[in-house]
Amino acid sequence: MRIVRRNDADHRTGVVVPSPDEPGARVDATSWWEFALCRAWDADLFCVPDGVAPSRKRAQETKAKGICRTCPVRERCLDEAMARGEQYGVWGGLDAEERRALERSRQGLRRSS
Repeated sequence: MRIVRRNDADHRTGVVVPSPDEPGARVDATSWWEFALCRAWDADLFCVPDGVAPSRKRAQETKAKGICRTCPVRERCLDEAMARGEQYGVWGGLDAEERRALERSRQGLRRSS
């Protein structure tokens, strides 16, 4: 298991995030979140509360996306957010507007096929 500890103010200390690369680890549709790096961070970093200044929101989302970039289950996270039509926050490395754009592009591809 990987123990994630950082001195960052948004980071939870002592949170254990298992690695999907460990022998015997099984990542499936119901357990992918156990391997998500975001589990070791404050949820407000990934879903910025209302009332936060736009510049701070962008900065937090940029930081969240950076964490997502190295997450071993990023694609599964994004797939689930897309399937649920998640309207808020950063999921799978994309913010809500980026997910809407991805959905529009996917719909356009389906129509042209």
